[in-house]
Amino acid sequence: MLPLDNYECNIVSTLIRKFYRGSLDYSIDSQDLLQMTWSKQEEFLNATVKNPLIKRYPVKSEFGRLFFKKLLTFLEGSQEVHDDIYENLCTFMNTSPENFCYRHYIIGVGLNNIITLKETNNMVVNGTTGLRTWEAGIMLADWALCNIDLFKKKKVLELGSGVGLAGITVAKFCQPLRITLSDCHNDVLNALEENVAINFPSLERQQKADSILFQSSEQTIEVMNLDWNDTSNISNEVNPDIIFGSDIIYDPTIIEPLCDVLNTFCNRNENVQVFIAGVIRNAETLNMFLQKLDKMNLQYQRTTHSENVFVEWDLKVQRYLLKINKILL
Repeated sequence: MLPLDNYECNIVSTLIRKFYRGSLDYSIDSQDLLQMTWSKQEEFLNATVKNPLIKRYPVKSEFGRLFFKKLLTFLEGSQEVHDDIYENLCTFMNTSPENFCYRHYIIGVGLNNIITLKETNNMVVNGTTGLRTWEAGIMLADWALCNIDLFKKKKVLELGSGVGLAGITVAKFCQPLRITLSDCHNDVLNALEENVAINFPSLERQQKADSILFQSSEQTIEVMNLDWNDTSNISNEVNPDIIFGSDIIYDPTIIEPLCDVLNTFCNRNENVQVFIAGVIRNAETLNMFLQKLDKMNLQYQRTTHSENVFVEWDLKVQRYLLKINKILL
């Protein structure tokens, strides 16, 4: 179990979580509005825009503007509004639009455990979708936190890490022996490296020929360029016990390379376990992948993760979670 704060669920804590989540989906009813006194507004400000973490890694200015503007629609006329709410609204309004910002993912309750990621809200940047966190990645991070023992003291590989939420979550809370975060787009790898550095500031960075290591005497995190179209160049040192990935089955053209990668690692370690999560956008593409697995002596089973436990994600999305392993003859 993760260490959690003493946590009281009230309107202030709800607003704090919405702010960190990057969500405008909140409302304040008349009873809650009575609780939003000057001191409670200050409590919200201290936990968000005045928090040193948010100051160092600010949220997107457009989101901040919309959040504070909406907050004011509830407060004005009902409560004395804290001066700093107006001040921060003006600051957000006067900040130039940015291509990248930071998102902060609360793990558990309270603010003790937060993963901070540099990412974009754009769907595609420079030909890649890997520079933002997608819902399946949040679900997979939550699932991993519910299955810590699966990763503990294991060699772990994440495929298609993107900006790194699921992989960094496993590295930070699941005690793997070693974890390799992989992708193949240079912009994504640069963002992934930066996000590992943000969340593990005490680890020593070491440049290798084909990867970057973040190490201490107790922990090793590797950021590696892994091209699914060239499995012959995958180092023999990469021999995971657990492989996982999210939203990596998105295009029929990647099914063959992905299966080749899985087959490579299953041949290296016949007991390797693979877990893939995704949002179903095209059922036909997913079925093509499952059919390909059947032809490659790889078996799969569907598993489930049906509730928010440690990380908030959208329960309404149509999703899948697959466990894949080699058929032992």
